[in-house]
Amino acid sequence: MTSGPTTSSSSSSSSSLAAPTAYMSVRESFGRKPWAQALALLMFGTAGAGLVWLGIQHRRQKRQRGAVDGNSKDEANLVDDDEAPELEDLADAGGFAAAAAGGASSSRGPKIHRRGQQFGDSEVLEDSERRASLPGRQRIHVKSMGCAHNSSDSEFMVGLLQEYGYILTEQLEDADMCLVNSCTVKNPSQDSAMNLVKRARAAGKPVVLSGCVPSADSSVTQGLDGVSVLDVSQIDRIVEVAEEALKGNTVQLLTKRKVLPTLDLPKVRRNSCVEIIPISGGCLGNCSYCKTKHARGKLSSYTEDAIIKRALQAASEGASEIWLASEDTGAYGLDIGSNIAILLNKVADSLPPGVMLKLGMTNPPYMLAHIDAVAEVLKRPNVFEFIHVPVQSGSNHVLQAMVREYTIEDFSRLADGLRALVPDLLLATDIICGFPAESEQDHEESLAMVRKYKFPVLNISQFYPRPGTAAAKMKRLPGHVAKQRSTEVTQAFDSYETNSHLLGREERVWFSDTEVKHGQTVGHTKGYVKVVVPREDSLLGKSKIVKVKATSKWHLEGEVIRD
Repeated sequence: MTSGPTTSSSSSSSSSLAAPTAYMSVRESFGRKPWAQALALLMFGTAGAGLVWLGIQHRRQKRQRGAVDGNSKDEANLVDDDEAPELEDLADAGGFAAAAAGGASSSRGPKIHRRGQQFGDSEVLEDSERRASLPGRQRIHVKSMGCAHNSSDSEFMVGLLQEYGYILTEQLEDADMCLVNSCTVKNPSQDSAMNLVKRARAAGKPVVLSGCVPSADSSVTQGLDGVSVLDVSQIDRIVEVAEEALKGNTVQLLTKRKVLPTLDLPKVRRNSCVEIIPISGGCLGNCSYCKTKHARGKLSSYTEDAIIKRALQAASEGASEIWLASEDTGAYGLDIGSNIAILLNKVADSLPPGVMLKLGMTNPPYMLAHIDAVAEVLKRPNVFEFIHVPVQSGSNHVLQAMVREYTIEDFSRLADGLRALVPDLLLATDIICGFPAESEQDHEESLAMVRKYKFPVLNISQFYPRPGTAAAKMKRLPGHVAKQRSTEVTQAFDSYETNSHLLGREERVWFSDTEVKHGQTVGHTKGYVKVVVPREDSLLGKSKIVKVKATSKWHLEGEVIRD
């Protein structure tokens, strides 16, 4: 087995040398255009085909040698081709196909009009048989599931596929291959991914399953022919895997690298205004119910310079919001001698005017040391006053069974401390209902916590036993009990609202999205309250002063009144 396709040629040494010269002439004249690669194939036969492969290998090796944006050279060399795993016999509005066609921005160089790619209502048609015979010309349907980190991984993989020439399509029926980037947090999310995999296989499509599902459990595809798998640490090899899958081969690329994929990869953002930057992978926790740790592993942080470089690149391409994502942003930098407060200040300092910064999810333990420093960053004019701190339960007894490594008192110290320093802070959280150790008293404590803090955003989930986790071995509560408790937490959440005080106010709003169905342009206040105004696409990527005309539990309705 080899790490990539091999080529053979019966041509003489001199003709082999002539082909590269002629091929490079085509390459220098026309760059990476897929039709130029096809021309090389037609003109120079197998030698040209080999050189196309070598060019791709060279680009991939160059990226790997640069991995991972500031990691040491010795560490980067751990992932060169000799040690890499071998190749055997990847919802928001518009999706990736619309993004690749111009609905969102690509993070490398100018956009190139590729044959067969949609622009508005027109499409340049091409012969399907000819398309299927040329490398990188097939259509790929991409489905991304899960957290912001997973979304960023999908955007990187789509960027690589598009750069090579693949065409993204919204409909599975129109695709030559299906890429599913999966989430393993809950049973329904994994089931959704596997159902799509099975549907694609039933339609005769080769499938690449990436993300946390196969990374956490390689057995999920047993018995499924034609399904290739790709670990979360191997996303920069999606083009190789796609090529082999389209040839009818099955690829297993699940060995975990010791360094993260570089941030210096081409990228297609599903929302052209929003750049999601993973600042680290993995975490330092050992939650008894969590399967994600099996996929992402221990904490591994990107350097501050790498993150800032990515943010500045995105801003130069038109991104107006930078979201920092991680399994636990509060733990950032503990493995490289930095911390989240240092990073936030440096990124905020570096951003050009008009670009906003948003902090991602953090668990309480490591953020407790930075309450004052993080609050100061959140008050800066170019940082959204938003933080997501999953508490999971209002009971210390349940938190201990979950191995969450903090108490309710710790959570309260963090929440109260941040709210005291940042009065308009939007504090979002999560609660798991029906955990195996949860008594009725524990449940009442969770309800009391919801009523006390009146979280504007609350993600409510019933407990799902994830295979291979410690919690999966615990005795489950009856299903009707978990369902009833979930209903009661939802009722507690529905019993209050947090936006009525904004009625009649004038607020600066940063616009970044479109709700096509309702004909609205969507933005957020500095306190990250959602605001909708009548649709006006020219607002995207800009901020305006908005008069709040109506409020609801979920959003504000307003009118743009001035710059």
